[in-house]
Amino acid sequence: MNYYPQPMEEKGKKDGYTSVSSFLFDILEMVAWSIFVMVLIFTFAVRVCRVEGSSMENTLYNGETLLIHNVAYTPEQDDIIVFHLTEPEINMEKTLVKRVIATEGQTLRIDFDACEIYVDGVLYKDTHRVLKTLDDEIINRYYSTGVYTATVPEGQLFVMGDNRNNSNDSRNPAIGFIDEQCVLGKVILRLSPFKIFS
Repeated sequence: MNYYPQPMEEKGKKDGYTSVSSFLFDILEMVAWSIFVMVLIFTFAVRVCRVEGSSMENTLYNGETLLIHNVAYTPEQDDIIVFHLTEPEINMEKTLVKRVIATEGQTLRIDFDACEIYVDGVLYKDTHRVLKTLDDEIINRYYSTGVYTATVPEGQLFVMGDNRNNSNDSRNPAIGFIDEQCVLGKVILRLSPFKIFS
C-alpha cells in the first residue's frame, strides 16, 4: 500500500480555511449570545419609555427617553416611577410617569392653600415641585383648595407630578391611589440630556 503525503502548501491552505471559518463561527456565536442576553435584560430587567406631557417638569420634559428597572423593586417615597393606568369608562390604557409621595400605611395630609404636604406628620421636602405663579398668586391653588387627608392602603401608592399645577395624578379622584402591581419600574436613567437618578 502506497502512501502519498499531502503537500505542505495544500495542508496549510486547508488549515487556514478551517481557522478562519472557526473564527467567524466564534464571532457569530458571541453576537448571537449577546443579542439573547440583551433581549432578556430589556424584557425582564430594564425597559425603555418616553415622557409624554409636561407633568414632570422641571425634572423631566416631553419627548425625553428614560430607562426603568423593575427587578426586585419595591417603590419608595421620592422615587420616580412609570406605571399603567386603566380608564375603564373610556376603555383606554396609558402609561404615566410620576413621583411617589407616600407608600402603603403612610398617612398623607395635603394643605392645598399653603401648598404643603405632610407624610406621617412630617413636612415633605418638596424640592422638586414647580408651581407656576401669576401676580404672586398660585394658579389653581396647587390644583385644589382646602385640606386633603388619607392613609395609603396596603399595596397602594400616592403619586404626584413635579409640575404640581399641571399634573393629573393621585389628587384626582378618577386616578386616586396607584396599585403597586401596575408599576412597571423605577426611572434610573435619562438618556438625553444624560442623568442618573438615585
